[in-house]
Amino acid sequence: MHLCQLQKNVVNNLIKNKLIISTCESATAGKIASSICDIPGASNVLKESYITYSNESKIKILGVDKNIIDNYGVVSKETANEMAYNLHKITNADICVSITGNLGPDTLEDKPAGLVYIGIYFNNNTNVYECNFDGFRIEIKDKVVLKTFELLNDILENL
Repeated sequence: MHLCQLQKNVVNNLIKNKLIISTCESATAGKIASSICDIPGASNVLKESYITYSNESKIKILGVDKNIIDNYGVVSKETANEMAYNLHKITNADICVSITGNLGPDTLEDKPAGLVYIGIYFNNNTNVYECNFDGFRIEIKDKVVLKTFELLNDILENL
């Protein structure tokens, strides 16, 4: 399915199910929240979102434990998990999405370009998806956005 159709499906299903979504994005720098806002009715479902690009902002805004970043890295399942869970504590949104990863081209924390973690908090549970994408930075970012909407669509279609 194309991104445009996924965006529509996600927003319409959020509206239909009276669910609120929030995002905290690092690697995608707000592109997921922006993509939600491309669809009419987004103001009914997007509560608030944050771009937490730096480690400091993840700690300051989201309350990510510095020890998690120090022990596992900012590009890690553990960081993505804490980002999504803490976003829920801050916003009380029904669905909270976190993105952290390395868009490249260089390795970061000994982790390859294209390694991205997508965290999704829903129904008192956080699932983190490890993804490996190839391409240039903008291509990887676009692939992360598409994958995130695919995951959200799968969750919402099964309600």
